[in-house]
Amino acid sequence: MADGVCHDGLIMKDGRQRLVRLAWFGFTSSVLSSMFVACESDPSSPFVTSPDAASIELADAATGSSSRQDAANDAIADAGKDAFVAVHADVTTDFSTIANPNGAWTYGYSLGDPTAADAGAIVVFGAVSNATPDIPSWYDPANVVLGAPGAWRNDSTATINGVVPGEFAMHPGNAGEYAIVRWMAPAAGAYAVTLQFKMGDSGDTNGLLLHNGVALVTEDSTSTDAVHEHVLTLAAGDHLDVAVGSKGDFRFDSTPVHLTIRNAGVDP
Repeated sequence: MADGVCHDGLIMKDGRQRLVRLAWFGFTSSVLSSMFVACESDPSSPFVTSPDAASIELADAATGSSSRQDAANDAIADAGKDAFVAVHADVTTDFSTIANPNGAWTYGYSLGDPTAADAGAIVVFGAVSNATPDIPSWYDPANVVLGAPGAWRNDSTATINGVVPGEFAMHPGNAGEYAIVRWMAPAAGAYAVTLQFKMGDSGDTNGLLLHNGVALVTEDSTSTDAVHEHVLTLAAGDHLDVAVGSKGDFRFDSTPVHLTIRNAGVDP
């Protein structure tokens, strides 16, 4: 029995030793595991884990491809925006005596019927007359009789030669010259054009609207105050000319012209 007790004691002692060792190992493992988790969450720790190089390259490649696609889409969108040019032109409010051409507008005249095959290029007015207060007028110093041909606006507060305050008007020349105002399309597209010749002074005139020299509107008499509305498809650089002729007698021929041009389908 003594041996048995002794053996039991040794067995118990060894069991306690093993229990102590197991308990210590479990405690140490728990502490180390906590330390490793803490190190992983600390970016300054040398034990922080990171994705492998292949994963990084794949992620970078995907990001780069997405960025390039986004840039391509942005470029396409920008090109579409650039292709549209907002237009709301008005011959009256846009009138200027500072420069000629004036943006899309040019003021001048033709030496004869602008619809003729030999009409030639328009002659651009090169000077401004301020002979009458508040009536600035474009004219050609090399070819002028009684201020005509000319293009002007009534900036006074009184009606002048049948032109009411604020109206734009043209006057043909004495030798068959047509007074012309030209508008050039800044971009290809569809444009809504509204034109009206008004009676103006006591003389009678004829009026034209031409697209690149081809007549779209022909009025044998501008005394009717008719309104012409057209939707025209124009290429960039195409020009619309509004012309006023004298019908053989240029006296008292001041003719008000109302002309607006805007993108078709766009509210004014």
